[in-house]
Amino acid sequence: MAEETRCVLRLYGAPQGRLAAAVARFAPQWRAEAQWKCRGAETLLAVHADTPSGLKKAAQSLRSSFGADVYGAGDTSLAAAAVQALEAHDRLLACGDAAAGALLEARLEKVPGAEKVYDFGTMSYADAKTGPQIEKRARAKLGGEGDKPEPVRLALARAQAARRIVGTELAVACAERESDHVLVLSAKKGCWLRTVPAADNAALWLLDMIRRAAAGLPQAEGTGFLPAGQAAQNHAETPPQGGAKPRPQKKKHPLRVLLAVLLLLALAALGGGWYLTGGDLAALPERLKALRLPEWITLWQAHEPKPGARLI
Repeated sequence: MAEETRCVLRLYGAPQGRLAAAVARFAPQWRAEAQWKCRGAETLLAVHADTPSGLKKAAQSLRSSFGADVYGAGDTSLAAAAVQALEAHDRLLACGDAAAGALLEARLEKVPGAEKVYDFGTMSYADAKTGPQIEKRARAKLGGEGDKPEPVRLALARAQAARRIVGTELAVACAERESDHVLVLSAKKGCWLRTVPAADNAALWLLDMIRRAAAGLPQAEGTGFLPAGQAAQNHAETPPQGGAKPRPQKKKHPLRVLLAVLLLLALAALGGGWYLTGGDLAALPERLKALRLPEWITLWQAHEPKPGARLI
C-alpha cells in the first residue's frame, strides 16, 4: 500500500494571521505545500508533499507552530476531540444550566463514548433533585442580588456549584445575553470565561475550551481566567469579545510593607544619631543626657551598666 502524501489538520482558535507565516517555514527539501480554509474560528489545513517523509515533516512543523490549536486530523470533529481528551485524562464533565446543556448535547449525542464522560444533564441541572440543589447553592453564593442577578455572575456560580455537587473535575455554564454568550468552564484551580458574539458558534467554542482544559493545554487567545480564590468570591469580569484577559489583581504583602517601614525608621534613627554626635556614635548616650529629653525616651539608660557593677 502506498504511503500517504496528503493530510488535513484541523485547528480551532488559531490566529489566522499566522497561517501564511507557518507554511512559509516549510524547508525546500520537504517539497511540501499547504492550503487552508477558515470557517469562523475553525481552520482546515490541507497539506501535500511529494514524499511521505516530506509530509511528515511539514505536518510536524505545523503542529509545532500551532500547538494546542490543533485538535485533530482527517475527519475528526471537535466534539469527538473533546470526548477523547476527557476520556484520555480521566476527566468528567457536568453542566450547571440548560443553556450550556443545549449547546453541548446537540454536538455530543452522536459521539461514541460521550456518555462515559458527560451525563447529558441526567445527574446535574436536569435532575429533579440535583438541579434545584445547584440553583440553590448558586443563588446563595450571590447573596442579596435578588431574583434577577447579573447573568455572568449567576453562570459562574452555577458552574462552580455543579462541579462541587456532582463531583466532577469540570463543569460548564452559559450566560445568554442579547448580543452574545458568556461561556464559563469551572475547574479546581479556577474558572475560564469567554465572550462569544451571538453570530458566532458558541457550542464549538465551549467544546474547544473543554478539550483544552481536559488535556491541560493553554486556552485560546481571548479566553480569560479567574483564579480559584477570586472565583470563590464570584468577582467575575466579563472578558471583552475577541481580546484581552481580565487584569490580574496585584497581591498585597503586609510583611514586606512592615519590614520596609522598620528599615526606614532604623535609617532615620541612624541619621539622627550621626547628626547629633558629628559622626561619633559612641558619644550618643552622653549627648542624649545633655539634651535633657523626657524620661521615657532615656529609659533605656536605667539598664546601662555602672562602673564597678557585677553581672549576675
